Amino acid sequence: MNKQSLNYKASIIPLLGAIIVTNAFFSKVWAQNISAPETTDSVAATVKNQEFPQWGYYTIRRDFRRCASPICGGYFIKQVNLKATPCLDGVFRSECYVSAIDWSSLKVPPYQLVKIQNDDGSRVIFRGNIVPVTFPLFGEFGNLRVKEAFYAATNAPANGTFVALKDNGIRCITTPCFSTDNLVLNKPKISPVSSIDLSQTGATQKQLDAATSEIFGQGLIAVGKTEVVENVDPTKRGAQFVGTQFYLRVEPK
Repeated sequence: MNKQSLNYKASIIPLLGAIIVTNAFFSKVWAQNISAPETTDSVAATVKNQEFPQWGYYTIRRDFRRCASPICGGYFIKQVNLKATPCLDGVFRSECYVSAIDWSSLKVPPYQLVKIQNDDGSRVIFRGNIVPVTFPLFGEFGNLRVKEAFYAATNAPANGTFVALKDNGIRCITTPCFSTDNLVLNKPKISPVSSIDLSQTGATQKQLDAATSEIFGQGLIAVGKTEVVENVDPTKRGAQFVGTQFYLRVEPK
């Protein structure tokens, strides 16, 4: 399959851009809008991203053990990108058991909530935190209180590092232009990238358009790796994020 990549075209959406397809290819460079007041050269320092919550992202799997609830029948949860997750008792484990998921803070339409609740955990990511709940005769257990939910665009395997991709406001007159921040989830790591390739996900154009909107909005959750893009001039090497999966935010009511 021919490699595709993202192309932000300022002529279509000024200062924002869009993922576009032309003859089954994505353009391999980013077209920059040089009329932007923030225009800089391509080696400008990254603008510190603000207002993006970088912590508290979990994957889940159902507990099919047969015993009395709340001891069994809940969920096993783990924080993405971490080998060990802090559980309610303060112990770090590969997974934490929670008796239930608390949806009360997730203000989404009923049909969206049903879709998420019926998922086996293979296509969802949650942002939230573990809260204590006391059960008579059984003691205290943790529940995962969900603040945000993200649903995978396709069935493609999610291989790599979980990140958020968010426009950082930089505009350039040359390439490569490091105008997107790559924020590693659940870790204090941020680095800029100059291009994005989501072709391996098998997403539709509608899904790619939605991904672009999230990059320039609240931030897109994606999984993959960053690769160096060579240039004749070694001082102008780019950095491309190659995604294996991305997750679209379940929008609130």
